[in-house]
Amino acid sequence: MSLQALFFKGKSKSKILMLSTLYNLARIFAYVALGALFGAFGAAISFGVQARGVIFFIVGLVIAFIGIALLFRGELLKFVESEKALKFIVKMAKTSVQKRNLANFLLLGFLNGLLPCGVVYYFLALGVLSANVADASLIMLIFGLCTLPAMLLASFVFGLLREKFKEIMFKLSACIMILNGLYLSFLGYRANA
Repeated sequence: MSLQALFFKGKSKSKILMLSTLYNLARIFAYVALGALFGAFGAAISFGVQARGVIFFIVGLVIAFIGIALLFRGELLKFVESEKALKFIVKMAKTSVQKRNLANFLLLGFLNGLLPCGVVYYFLALGVLSANVADASLIMLIFGLCTLPAMLLASFVFGLLREKFKEIMFKLSACIMILNGLYLSFLGYRANA
């Protein structure tokens, strides 16, 4: 049973939907906060046109690397998705579950937004490249809002899907990430050619 599900015990379907929405809005708030932080970092490091091309190239390679790590998992994925950060966040999440109130439930959603994730890294990299706090926050807000329907439906839909189909979709997503990373690297290369 997930930590989130502990808060759902004995609740009606409409209450569960409302709690899930609030949980995911807290997760999205974490994304926006990270976007602001990474946007500020990008703004602090002023990028010239040539430097932006180099950064696009490097970020593209990193994204392709993350996609490969997701595709093949194992030790490569452990390197990309920090186990120490994961353990720290899970420990905090378990502490928040001990008192089942709305504030702790929202904290759990916020902590979920801080979990290491290759796709989030991709959008944070775009936030750094924007070199603007507002733009980076907006990038992360849009990313988070785009994940909202999927996250709300995930528990219902994933229960119906066969394991083989889930695995195929996961691998397809990783391949798209690799291609997108290579495309960004190509754009960075072309900017300096």
